[in-house]
Amino acid sequence: MRYLRYIQAEELVYLKHPMSKFLNGQRKLAGTLLNFWSTDSKLRLTRINIDNFGPFANREFNNISEHLTLINGPNETGKSAIRAFIRSTLFGYVNKTDRVPLREIFQYKHIKPEAGSGSISITTSNNNQFEVHRREGKKRGEVSITGKTNGDEYLLQMLISDIDIELYTNVFSISLSELQVFSSLNSNEIQDKIYSVGLGLTNLSLTDVRAKINGELRELRSPRAGRIRTIEKELLEARGLLQETRLNGEQYSDLSKQIEKVREDIDSKTADLAQIRSNIEHQKTLINLRNPWSRKIELDRQITELPKIDVIPDDALQQLEGLIERKNNFVEQVNDGNLRQQKRNNELSSINVIDSFNTHGNEIRKLLMQAGHYTKAVDDLPVVQKELDKEQASFDFEVANLGWTKEAIETFDESIEHQSNLQTVGSKLSTAQQKHQEAKLIFEARSEDQESVSNHVIKLENKRDALGKVSTKTSTDIEQTRDRLSRLRAAIADATSTRSEMNEAQQTLDHNQKYSDQKQEIFASILFPSVVIIISAALIVWYQTMGELSGSLAAILGVLILCAGLLLVSRVNKTKLIKNNNENIPANGSTSLSNAQIEEIHNRFVAVNREVSEIAQEFNISEPPSIRDVEEKTGEIERSLDLRRKFESISNDAEAAIAQLASSNSRLTESRKMLELRSKTLNELKLQWQKLLKHSNLSVDLNPSQAVNFIGSVRTLKIQIKNINSLKIRLSQMYETVEQIDGRLLKVLNAAGLPNAPAHQGSQALEDLSNRMLKHERAIEHKKQIADQVMIWEKELETLTSKISDIESMTLALFNKGNTDSQEEFIKIAIQVGKRRELERKLFELVENSPLLNSADGQSYRESLSNVTHEEVIAKRQQLEDDARRISVVINELHIKEGNLRNQLVEHEKSNKPLELQTKINILKEQLNRQAERWAVLTIAHDMFEKTREEFQKERQPDLIKSASKHLSELTLGRYTSVRAVIGEKDQDLEVIESTGTTKLANELSRGTAEQLFLAMRFALIEEYSQNAEPVPIILDDILVNFDPRRAQAACKVIMKLSQKFQIIFLTCHPETEAMFMSALSGTDKLSKSAISIIDLNKNTSPDQLKLVEPT
Repeated sequence: MRYLRYIQAEELVYLKHPMSKFLNGQRKLAGTLLNFWSTDSKLRLTRINIDNFGPFANREFNNISEHLTLINGPNETGKSAIRAFIRSTLFGYVNKTDRVPLREIFQYKHIKPEAGSGSISITTSNNNQFEVHRREGKKRGEVSITGKTNGDEYLLQMLISDIDIELYTNVFSISLSELQVFSSLNSNEIQDKIYSVGLGLTNLSLTDVRAKINGELRELRSPRAGRIRTIEKELLEARGLLQETRLNGEQYSDLSKQIEKVREDIDSKTADLAQIRSNIEHQKTLINLRNPWSRKIELDRQITELPKIDVIPDDALQQLEGLIERKNNFVEQVNDGNLRQQKRNNELSSINVIDSFNTHGNEIRKLLMQAGHYTKAVDDLPVVQKELDKEQASFDFEVANLGWTKEAIETFDESIEHQSNLQTVGSKLSTAQQKHQEAKLIFEARSEDQESVSNHVIKLENKRDALGKVSTKTSTDIEQTRDRLSRLRAAIADATSTRSEMNEAQQTLDHNQKYSDQKQEIFASILFPSVVIIISAALIVWYQTMGELSGSLAAILGVLILCAGLLLVSRVNKTKLIKNNNENIPANGSTSLSNAQIEEIHNRFVAVNREVSEIAQEFNISEPPSIRDVEEKTGEIERSLDLRRKFESISNDAEAAIAQLASSNSRLTESRKMLELRSKTLNELKLQWQKLLKHSNLSVDLNPSQAVNFIGSVRTLKIQIKNINSLKIRLSQMYETVEQIDGRLLKVLNAAGLPNAPAHQGSQALEDLSNRMLKHERAIEHKKQIADQVMIWEKELETLTSKISDIESMTLALFNKGNTDSQEEFIKIAIQVGKRRELERKLFELVENSPLLNSADGQSYRESLSNVTHEEVIAKRQQLEDDARRISVVINELHIKEGNLRNQLVEHEKSNKPLELQTKINILKEQLNRQAERWAVLTIAHDMFEKTREEFQKERQPDLIKSASKHLSELTLGRYTSVRAVIGEKDQDLEVIESTGTTKLANELSRGTAEQLFLAMRFALIEEYSQNAEPVPIILDDILVNFDPRRAQAACKVIMKLSQKFQIIFLTCHPETEAMFMSALSGTDKLSKSAISIIDLNKNTSPDQLKLVEPT
């Protein structure tokens, strides 16, 4: 972050420009407005309104889920056009300045002959809505935003967190074309954007910062310009003027001449060295051209041996083969057609038709259309007669059983008023009987309930009296007394613990005092041998330096060091032993315990003892109290508490039972009154019912259900009378129809010379007539078809004959191009011409790759290759390289000599320099130093910028790779467990690790698995981006087409999990994808069924909108 503070400081420097200040103010204003309406800027797409784009016009999509929206439809319904429309609305329409691949994917011809336009609605996390509308035009189309705050392009960038088009296209909106490559994620623009967000700099573009740093570096210093170059030029001119003023002195002039002479020697030698290096490069070029030159000579020789006929096309053999094949096909078609024509003529002569059916065709067809009706009528005559006899017999039987006559049934009163009175009074009578029975049952049940409750009250009172003497205190008071005894038990335990703690503290204090004394003694014992070793070593070094170290002195000092070392080792071992003996000291013994700490423990012990004494006096327990005394007292109180609780429980139950008894008596009284009221109502309704039955001439003993059944029987009989009359009419009509058709059939059969059919038995004759008529019509139709086929073949034969003639002319023209009439000779010439052209192509490629083989600049090289052998060229190059090294040594020596002479010249100038020029030179040096310092600062900033990116790369990669590995494992069902990669660096590949531990590079994976790997990386990048900025909705365009069914299902589960945090729009043409997502949703606990929204383009598309408009 130290580096980023400098980068932000540089950003502020650039904002000093007036226009930059204005833009900065606009950024602050937009940021303030954005914070006003949204706290976290979480966007979700709620509506897509396409006015005119691709195959859509005036289309609106509202059913968009905030989790997953599945847009489903067959091919050519415009799914990818929806993705292109969203991209165009957010970032502008594609135009001619974009790359061809982008135009092929995102540029569409619109269904209306006007500019593309439309809008999308987006909603923030606090439900503030904005509508983004864009119309195709200049500058990729003007955008307008309406909602809680209106704005333009800059407000849109603020809403989408400054996501640019490259990041959106390659990470958030992907199809197979983006998914199948990983290099698109390595661009500097995308990586810098991800790094900016990862560092918490959402609104600061690292790409812009780097561009500004590089721009100022170029302004300061470039190969041929820059402020530093200008100052250096002025400084050089000032020094030239100063030098001219100094040439007046004789010694100064002599030094200048010597320097000039040395400079001339340097220039001469440098020129020689340059000439030698040029000759070396010439020799290297000769060596490199040797093999291509030899190949060119060989190709020229082979080309001259083959004929050159330019008029023969490259595909002459293919043309000849095609012409011969086409001619053979046409001849074969002619032969087959003539054979079929002969068969048709034979078949035409064998077809016979019946002429007599032509005059009576219409009458026959009408009879055949009525044949089914005739057959049905003939078959139904006995059935209807039988049904009539059965219905009449049933009617007579029912009338006899009812005891009424047919006239009485027909005159039965069925007036609505009378029937309504019967139904109303009967319903009330049934209801009154039912209510009377219910009231009786309720009275009996409540009588039994009152008796049961009374017995229960008596039992509870007897049980309470049997408990004997019970404490007058409440159970709550007894529980408080028991809690006080529990505190006495705890206080006794605290007193015992405090006493043990005080004893241990005293022991630890004594032990620590003893350990401190031992440490002081050990330090004193170690100090002496250490000092002896140091002094002896110092003496040895000193004598060795002075050269006075003798053998005997060295031996003495060595023995002294050895003895001191043995003594030191012994002391150190003793120290370790003492340290090990004190390792078991408690942690609080590591620091000295003072007498005040022991006193504090003692005070706590006294306080606990005081509390024990007070509680023991409350319960009359002898002091000091023991745990046994406390337990006995506790048992006595527990027994009293149990007895009191039983007494209170039985008393509460008795009171509740008494209250229940009073309620039961009240309900019993109510039920008795209700039973009396129901009996009175029932008697009144019975009198009304009997009056109505007498009016209808019915027995007064009938109950409502019996009366309903009797009236229903009478109604049924009246319906039977109507059915009998209807059957009689139907039977008469059927006889009339059959006799009419029999008469018409007789006329047709006599005209055709066929045998007559008996009455009511014409079905067989009609069927035979139908078969004969069908054969007659088929014969006529077949004859017509054969005649049409004969005419068609005559036209085809004429066309085939013309085509065969054309092919023979084309074949002859092709032979004329090769100056031959023979097919075999033409094939031989064409093969030779093809070989010559292939050799000429190779020669062209050779000359294209090595221009010196044919250009004017390479003439000297070609002459050298012809005159000098390869070994001579290598020897000459080695000699030139030796000469170059020798001259380089001489030039270095001359540069040293020049430096010495210039130093003498500077010493001479100090006593004779012009003040004005020297002052100007000093000023220029100061300016140069300031600009150089600025250049150095910017250079360091640039290096730090790149180091920051690398550092962030290393810090973020574990989390990114971990996330990508998790997604890859889920997508591949555990086949691949992890990923190793570095994003954003050149020549970098991905490596995956299988569950068995083996590794594979990305280019070693199958197409589907590679796509799953790249999809996992994009999901990881989206999750990383969302940690510091809000992403736009994710759009996936049919990315599962190369996945097998199991991995496609796994991918749906991963996408459903991801939809819990991000809005996802999935485009597909496969109906089974919907089923896979629904299955994945059922395995997700956090999402309901409404989390998936399905848009079916096939159902929602009108016929005029199904016309496909291809991308331009």
